[in-house]
Amino acid sequence: MDNLYKCSDISELIKDDFIIDKKMKLKLKPKMTDGLNGLMVIYAPWCSYCVSSKNMWINMARLFKYKFKIYAFNSYNFRDANNELTIPLDIRTYPVVKFIRRDGSIFNYRYDESESEITKFIIKNS
Repeated sequence: MDNLYKCSDISELIKDDFIIDKKMKLKLKPKMTDGLNGLMVIYAPWCSYCVSSKNMWINMARLFKYKFKIYAFNSYNFRDANNELTIPLDIRTYPVVKFIRRDGSIFNYRYDESESEITKFIIKNS
């Protein structure tokens, strides 16, 4: 169960999709954003809440496919060294949701993680 979001509209990210900018901040490579804002759900495949929220994220990605990106990042993907980003992404619990601007800048998502609140956030930021 390495990739929860296989065969969906969610972009599954790996460590190599990120860069360190001039200010020593972790960013998503701009080419990954397709010029769109997005949300990244950081998960662990063993996390029951991550698994139970999977369909919600897949529906969001399908619904907003051309207006807003939904990304997933499996921090337990050791094959691609994703675990090396645990500290830079400030992962303390699962899942973690981050807002990614179209320029690749990463920010904490500080809102409720219910489907209705995420939908409102996406509409406001797309």
